[in-house]
Amino acid sequence: MEEPQGTGTPSGGQHYREIASKLREIARECRFPGARREILDLASRLERRADDLDAKSGLAESGGTID
Repeated sequence: MEEPQGTGTPSGGQHYREIASKLREIARECRFPGARREILDLASRLERRADDLDAKSGLAESGGTID
């Protein structure tokens, strides 16, 4: 069952950024360079997704459209 989103729930973009931050912490502890790079790449993709989500959210709040 899905929990309702309240005021304590971060925005979509912020949630992705939190996950990216945790992934970077994990990458710092990883001994394997290849795995570390993959984890950091995933963190970067999540940051970009957060940026896109925030940009779309800003357009929706301002009443704009996506071209």
